[in-house]
Parts: sequence; structure tokens; C-alpha cells
Amino acid sequence: MEMLYLKLIKGFCLSFLLSINPALAESSHTLRLATTTSVENSGLLTYLMPHFKIKHPYEVDVSIVGSGKALRLGRTGAVDVVWVHSPASEMRFVEEGFGVNHHTVMRNDFVIAGPKHDPAKIADSADVLAALKKISDSNATFISRADDSGTNKKEISLWKKLDYDPVGEDWYIETGSGMAESLKTAEKQQAYIMVDRATFVVRHGPSFKILIEDPDNLSNPYSVVMVNPEKHSATNTVAAGDFITWISSDAGKSAIESFQHNNQQLYFAVDSFK
Repeated sequence: MEMLYLKLIKGFCLSFLLSINPALAESSHTLRLATTTSVENSGLLTYLMPHFKIKHPYEVDVSIVGSGKALRLGRTGAVDVVWVHSPASEMRFVEEGFGVNHHTVMRNDFVIAGPKHDPAKIADSADVLAALKKISDSNATFISRADDSGTNKKEISLWKKLDYDPVGEDWYIETGSGMAESLKTAEKQQAYIMVDRATFVVRHGPSFKILIEDPDNLSNPYSVVMVNPEKHSATNTVAAGDFITWISSDAGKSAIESFQHNNQQLYFAVDSFK
């Protein structure tokens, strides 16, 4: 009886607070999500949100940024959940106490795209590392996002494997832009670029093609992470939890895998909880 009484009192207090503070009520129904430009550029975000809102009618405030900035927004408490593709940075985010409930939900891959005439003749390369070496040896123009995104971090890691730093070379162009804009720049300059497959499929022009595929070196997993409420008490843990639970559920996985462009599946759901 005492427990029932306490629950009733808590419920009354919450209702009273919401009635006198509409901003509190509004914030409780808002999910603040930071996600990558590739998720937005490919159209996946727009496709998934109506599926999520069928049972979870939140207002979703989305920040479309690179993975690095998304994680910085999480560190400051500006968002409730991040949806990114930068595994090493995600792990640091969690290990340093800023993130909880780290869940890898899907994957696709990166590719090296370029003009169809392939001036550096990379198409017959054994792997992506051999292709990048050919690009650097021939001084063929290469476009880098240079924006601390998951794509940019992956690209840098590949150059490091070659023990080579291309920054500052005339042929190495840094855009500081998102994936779609960088791809557009590469096409305009008839340059090479590393791009996630989904954005390429949706956004590429007729003069460009995929030249290098390398599953061993170019895997691209995406994860969701809740911002730790112990670091930031304003985190909407209910909304963030609902999103993470949904996107990792059978319904969420089905929605991810049903997203296509020109009958081509762009993302694949995975079962990996960290």
C-alpha cells in the first residue's frame, strides 16, 4: 500500500512539473541524435525515421555531422545518442565514460572511386593499399574529406599502413566537407576518392565508377551509443534507449535491410553488442 502511495505521489509530482514547465514536457518527447553525413546522404535516415516513429512518436532533432564531431557533441551533452562509424573513436568515447550501451547495428563498405579512364591505372591493384600507392606514385589527384569523419579516419589509417603522409602534396586535396560534397568535388576534378558505397550508389555521376573493392581493408561498421547520463544528467535516456532498442530489434534490422536504391541493398544489419 505504501509503495502504491509513493508511486501516486511521484506521478502527481511529475504531472505537476510538466504542467508548469512546458519546456520540460517538450524535452522529454525529443530525441537528440547526432549521425553521420553518409547516413543522411544515402537517404537511410529519412527512410528509417517513419519506421521508428510508428511506436515511438518522438520529435527527432538530428545533427548531421562527421563521426568525430558527433562524438564531440556527445562529450558535451548536446545530444542523447550518437550513430557513427569510427570504431576506435567510439571505443575511446565509451572507455572515457562518455558513452554507454554501445551497439554495432549495421555495416557496408568503403570503396575507391574515380574517373572511368582511371589515369593511375588502379583498377587492377591487388588491394586498396596497392591502389593508394599507385595514386601517390603517379601524383594523381585524390580528394580527402579532411573533416575528422569516420571516412576520413579510415582513409588516414590506410595511409599510415603505407607509412606515408600525403598531406601537403599538390595532388592531395582536402575539402573539409561531407561525403556528398566531397564526391561532387572529386567528380568535378576527375579525381580519386574513398567513399562509402551507399553514398556512391545514390550520388555518383555518369563519369565515375567504383575502381577498388577490398572487403578485408574497407569494412565499414556503424554503431549507436547513448550519452552517459552520469556525465550529462540532461540525457534523455528513455528516448535514447528506445532508439537503440528499436534499431537493434528485428523491426529495426528489417527496416535497415529493406532500404534500397535502384534495387540494390545499401546496408546490412549485424548482431554485435559491445
